[in-house]
Amino acid sequence: MIFTEYFINRQIERLQKASGTRRPCYRALDDVRHILILCDVSDWKAVETCIQTLKAMKKSVHVCIYTPEQDHSRIWDYGYLLVEAKKDIDCWGFPKKYILEQLRHLPADMLLDLTASEAPPALRYLMLRHPVTFKVGAKHASGRDWYDFSIVVEDGAHDIPYLFRQILNYLQVIRSKNP
Repeated sequence: MIFTEYFINRQIERLQKASGTRRPCYRALDDVRHILILCDVSDWKAVETCIQTLKAMKKSVHVCIYTPEQDHSRIWDYGYLLVEAKKDIDCWGFPKKYILEQLRHLPADMLLDLTASEAPPALRYLMLRHPVTFKVGAKHASGRDWYDFSIVVEDGAHDIPYLFRQILNYLQVIRSKNP
């Protein structure tokens, strides 16, 4: 049970301000070998299709999946980090240290956030804490810009297949100067 999200939201504010000072490393899709996807378990069917597309492109894919309940109904791949709210999130809304360590050790050239605008603060916190230099996701019209590269979407819109196609399209067009 989470008592309040006040403290994690304050920490997210600090992390977001600090992330403005880091130097992003824009990458073309050809330059990306390892992708870390953040998602909610309720969107799993749509995200699974995205994962298969990336694997078909010979990308190494790791996934951080947030679930409000214990989820033993699926067999998760070894590259998937399951974050269960009742087990892995403390009473102040922060992910426990072992989750942060596991996430930090997932290799990534790009973090792809496929969560909705109302994603749990713990997922935003995890996204901001990951050391990857290229973060990609949706920027909602009235929301914050969390990412180095974002696709602007209407408020309340959460169409993962459309967002994923747009991101892939633009990343294939980008020509990176970074190795």
